[in-house]
Amino acid sequence: MRRWPLVLLALALACEGPTPAPDASTATHADAAPGDAGLPPEAPPPEDLEGFIAWHAERGGLPGVATAIVRPDEIAFVGTHGFADLEAGREVDERTLFIMASVSKTFAAVRAMQLVEAGALDLDAPVDAVLPYALRHPEHPDAPISTRMLLNHVSGLEDAFATLAEVTTAGSDPEVPMAAFAEGYTAEGGDWYAPGNWGAAPGTRHSYCNAGYAVVGHVVEVAGDASFRAQTEAAIFEPLALDGAGWFLADVDEARLATPYSYNGRRHAPLPQNGFSYYPASSLRISITGLARYAQMLLRGGELDGVRVLREESVDELLRLQVPELDRGQALSFSERGVGGQRYVGHSGSTFGGSTQLLLDRERAHAILLITNSDAYVRSRFGLTEGRDAMEAILRRLDEEAR
Repeated sequence: MRRWPLVLLALALACEGPTPAPDASTATHADAAPGDAGLPPEAPPPEDLEGFIAWHAERGGLPGVATAIVRPDEIAFVGTHGFADLEAGREVDERTLFIMASVSKTFAAVRAMQLVEAGALDLDAPVDAVLPYALRHPEHPDAPISTRMLLNHVSGLEDAFATLAEVTTAGSDPEVPMAAFAEGYTAEGGDWYAPGNWGAAPGTRHSYCNAGYAVVGHVVEVAGDASFRAQTEAAIFEPLALDGAGWFLADVDEARLATPYSYNGRRHAPLPQNGFSYYPASSLRISITGLARYAQMLLRGGELDGVRVLREESVDELLRLQVPELDRGQALSFSERGVGGQRYVGHSGSTFGGSTQLLLDRERAHAILLITNSDAYVRSRFGLTEGRDAMEAILRRLDEEAR
């Protein structure tokens, strides 16, 4: 198996969860600190939206950026800036495929809700009723674990990042099947099992967990009687015409992929495309136009272009706060955050070479999207905040424009 140095990859995976970012409820554009891009920090950003995005992207070390403002009846704005591949001089366009990192999890939740609608899955039933192995916390074997708990990060599972690194393949699709990893990580005696894979009793503490979405993916496969990849392709990607979206490198046009980059304040270093065995948590590649259509479907209550992907009550359930006693912002895979004094529900994504935001206005009047091939959110964990600050400034401007 081809791997990055273990410690670096473990740090990257640690950032696959929601990366803390400043709640911009009282912030202004001037709050975003410029990075070292060889540009005068005192120069004000242009007033036009495209120029504003480009200005912040350059100062934040974001090699390529795609943004969108979406309304229920239209994709009101799509902007692209910079490079999908710096070495080849290939610019970002509306068809460039970016890795979504943890925004991928929302697609897993949508597919789970489709199975609920079909009567094939009960979110609140013990997953033991679906899976071919017992999923029980070793210290709390009498506490059942449900799919809803896994989607809401309250199952008791924890991420062991060194273990996640073992089932990550650099430069190609994952070598360890998702179902094998899910069982081997959670069941005593499994190849990737350790007591530290489990934490608090199920349903008692919110702990963001990527590994849990391998179990979600396996539940979907058994309940839907097909691979997770095949189900999401047939039930989400194709009906919504998501423009080349896919989970594996084998599923997409690699010529359209944005190269992931790390940035040290002076230069960008290309990184490999990765394959994750827990791929429903992190591996989706999609274009800004595809993501915009997905957001539009959610804004419209599950329908787009006459095709119904979800019932409206299912979308309401996805966006409803689920465990306020444990986490005040956790919806069903989605979560709440503030931008410009407004409340949004959506998801962030963070990995080496990818930083993403999918945010739906709480009134479902609009959505704002921002995707990059930058490690901005990973860098922010080490105090290098110029990329994160640039993304936050762009999000605030998109919020202003949308309203």
